[in-house]
Amino acid sequence: MSQTVNPDTPRETTIAAAGAPASSRAAVEDTTPEQEHTFHHYTGNAIPWFVRGIWILFWCYAITYVVLWLLPSLQSELLSPP
Repeated sequence: MSQTVNPDTPRETTIAAAGAPASSRAAVEDTTPEQEHTFHHYTGNAIPWFVRGIWILFWCYAITYVVLWLLPSLQSELLSPP
């Protein structure tokens, strides 16, 4: 026995108190998987361009930091420790 529900119609749900008996809780209407899937819009596992750009900027900064600051500091610290 399958019911057809208009996807534009809001679903009736109520939340009962934790100690309320099961008979006083209103059940969520039964819907089909196709109706539940109406508002799911997955885009997959593609990484957006701006996230790739952030990673590129991060790695450029990290490499620049290592070359300009970390390596010279390590050389002076290893050759003449404080």
